[in-house]
Amino acid sequence: MTSQPVKRTRPSPKERTRRLLAEPACELLRTGAPHTVQAAAELAGVSRATAYRYFPSDDAVLMHATMPLIEDAGQRLQLPDPTTTEDTPVQDLPDQASELVRTMARWAFDHQNELRTLLRLSLAPERATRIPRRGNTNRDKWIAALIEGLPLHVSQAARDRLAVALVPLFGDDAVVWSTDIA
Repeated sequence: MTSQPVKRTRPSPKERTRRLLAEPACELLRTGAPHTVQAAAELAGVSRATAYRYFPSDDAVLMHATMPLIEDAGQRLQLPDPTTTEDTPVQDLPDQASELVRTMARWAFDHQNELRTLLRLSLAPERATRIPRRGNTNRDKWIAALIEGLPLHVSQAARDRLAVALVPLFGDDAVVWSTDIA
């Protein structure tokens, strides 16, 4: 039996340049440096004209820098299976909630510089286009999956209160609440 050689495709020049610019964009976010096309171009060692082909504006640099954060957070998480009935409630729901909160807290503290930068930018009144405060996290989806696992007799009002109470345990909220406020 002969095995077929694995065909490796090399990334296109465009893809290589995109990757070359991705790390400087993340570095700017990580360090809190200005998120400009020029700064990303200098860090990547490419011309400004080349960088502008990938980042048409300074806001595009910031948005591109946040993509790995969202992807990384999503990859670390296994959503709980919300299957439950009145007769067979999910017994390990507290364990699932605990694991979710611990996993995302570790992630948030590993990325606290980036999260703090995004929070600062989302609150900056001088920005022409504000960064959305809620961002594109999966926090609502993760909380909804936990809530779905509650026994059926739990009222919608109680589910809603629990969902709101869980919000501060994720992302920049967890970092700010536990280090700056607590």
